[in-house]
Amino acid sequence: MFGDHSYSCAIVILLTTITVLAQSEQPQRPSLVVVTVATDETDGLIRLRRSAAAFDIKLNVFGLGEQWNGGDTRIEQGGGQKIRILKRSLEGYKDRNDVILLFVDAYDVVFNSGEEQILEKFVDFYGDYRVVFAAEPFCWPQKELAPSYPLVRFGKRFLNSGLFMGYAAEIWQIINAYPIADKDDDQLYYTNVYLDEKLRNSLKMTLDSMSYIFQNLNGVREDIALEFDDSGDAQVANIPYSTHPLIIHGNGPSKLFLNYLANYIGKAWSTQRGCLFCETGNYLNLEDVAEDRWPSLTLAIFIAKPIPFIREFFSSVEKLVYPSSKIDVYLYNNQKYNEKDVEDFVDRSTNRYHSIHADNMPINLGEREARRLAIEYAEKQKSEFLFLLDGEVHLTNVDTMKVLVETSSALEIGILAPLVVQQGRLFSNFWGALSNNGYYSRSDDYVEIVGRRRKGLWNVPFINSVICIRNLKFDSIKDAFSYNLQLDPDMSFCEFARNAGHFMYVDNRNYYGLLVVSDDFDTTKLHPEMYQIFDNPDLWESRYIHEKYFLARDGRIAIDEPCQDVFDFPLMSETFCSELIEEMEHYGQWSSGKNQDDRLAGGYENVPTRDIHMNQIGFERHWLYILDEYVRPIQEKLFIGYYQKPVQANMMFVVRYKPDEQPSLRPHHDASTYSIDVALNKRGIDYQGGGVRYVRYNCTVDADQIGYSMIFPGRLTHLHEGLPTTEGTRYIAVSFLNP
Repeated sequence: MFGDHSYSCAIVILLTTITVLAQSEQPQRPSLVVVTVATDETDGLIRLRRSAAAFDIKLNVFGLGEQWNGGDTRIEQGGGQKIRILKRSLEGYKDRNDVILLFVDAYDVVFNSGEEQILEKFVDFYGDYRVVFAAEPFCWPQKELAPSYPLVRFGKRFLNSGLFMGYAAEIWQIINAYPIADKDDDQLYYTNVYLDEKLRNSLKMTLDSMSYIFQNLNGVREDIALEFDDSGDAQVANIPYSTHPLIIHGNGPSKLFLNYLANYIGKAWSTQRGCLFCETGNYLNLEDVAEDRWPSLTLAIFIAKPIPFIREFFSSVEKLVYPSSKIDVYLYNNQKYNEKDVEDFVDRSTNRYHSIHADNMPINLGEREARRLAIEYAEKQKSEFLFLLDGEVHLTNVDTMKVLVETSSALEIGILAPLVVQQGRLFSNFWGALSNNGYYSRSDDYVEIVGRRRKGLWNVPFINSVICIRNLKFDSIKDAFSYNLQLDPDMSFCEFARNAGHFMYVDNRNYYGLLVVSDDFDTTKLHPEMYQIFDNPDLWESRYIHEKYFLARDGRIAIDEPCQDVFDFPLMSETFCSELIEEMEHYGQWSSGKNQDDRLAGGYENVPTRDIHMNQIGFERHWLYILDEYVRPIQEKLFIGYYQKPVQANMMFVVRYKPDEQPSLRPHHDASTYSIDVALNKRGIDYQGGGVRYVRYNCTVDADQIGYSMIFPGRLTHLHEGLPTTEGTRYIAVSFLNP
């Protein structure tokens, strides 16, 4: 028994020893060292670093702070300085066979995997090679070298120098193969090494032609799809090759496509966890900071085109939560229509903000120059942020400025816009993609972002209307609005930002407000906002519908019944009533008050009044909408069982009663199923006398609460008369519904 046990132990010890010896004889996998070259701390480098950190990749950045002498590689050959910096920085690895170096371009690359998977694919697919370069479909920068390239069975044939990896000793030999100057082309340098058959074979160089590891995007957009794995993380799929590359390069003109992909890959956004990028920063809640330590900002307001509801716009500005002592205001207005609104705001704000400067009408200052002046004003005030705000943006989220400042600071975002959308439309303050001519194109995710079904921070090619800019960007963007004089200032700004590598983000994590529709705003009218019921219904409603209307409609207050089946309910605001009177008087063509009336189909009015029809001032369609949207629900509540939608009305007009013109109206039935009379001004202030008497009930209604509407049955039961106006002028808006 004892002997058997000793024998078993000996076998176990022997097997363990063999296993250990076998493991010790296996070659140890080389370590991965990831490097890039960058002389400037750009938005692209910040993104590269973030994606590296997301996968626990240690990124070594060489050359930061150095003067760049390698030319503008966006538009010309160059980049040799990168190789010279690599020579200096990698010398310590020149004899290391236990290190694999991975080089990635700094400004247009995103990691979408960690070191272990990168090494695994390198070993699995390129175990017989020492160096692998990324591949692309273009032979650049010298097309005539294309015939010299070795053929490939399948995949891309030409070398791209933005991504490569290999053993350190071979990489060292490659970057020291030839002399190179700063302005020489780095891709041409690597191409010449690769095309030297002797070097290629001795260094065991190859291309990642099927994108197992590297994906260059230029020229292959149709081959690329964005997919999400079972955990919700984004992957880039190369459809023709059925591969999922791990490192993505937006080479050449494909940078905007990379920006789109990078909104998801690199653990930026997940279908299951939402915006992961949003959670990476070290957020400081400004509410926990004393107000005198909040970042200073310049609020730059622009009214550069006809825009409705500017009064409400200024009201929304005044409600924004941010210490006024930390705000400097620059205001530009080139619209005569809004001159008084701007003056009133400045008068109210003079002692409120740290400083305020207004370029108001009349001025000889263009919008481009004004936007540059706003940046200079922010610099002069030593502001840490510049908040550009156009008059068409109503920020109903009072924390908007605070949230943007916190986000910009935490995530190192230099240019950030909150999402605002036109009511009931898909039109917003950003574009998800560009067409070939540089104008709007709808991205695959645009509707999801606008509808806030995907929430996050999105790198996009165009933003406008409301933009938060960090002071680190001030100097570089100063001339952006005049960068391309063939474009509108906002498009010029964004074209400059795209070309200069400044990322522009839109934030749709919160609801921030709305974008006013201003395309058809006609300032030739006396009160053009009155006509905005279809374009901007919410703003129109807040200005023109009586503050108690919804209380009455929803049964939260009682509706008066001063006479049998005669009700008086709040309908229109005092602002609407006064503006409607002024519109009518501005039009001025009151009827004669005689039976002959050429405005009517038969040319005859049985009960004539001094009036102007709604269609004469272009308001018929608008008033019909008011009747159907606001009056009909009240009618259905009061006269139970009667429904007609939409309502119909042919007679809709404003009547004017004056002692020396037409002071009263004889008893009559209205040609309607029911009628409404809206009091537009006030007895005792604007006129004396007046009122309506219902003959059958011998009941009189004063009808003098401004904006209140009488509603009563029409042609059969409610014979009524207009009592004499003895002094002043009385106005009422009359409608005969469902004649």
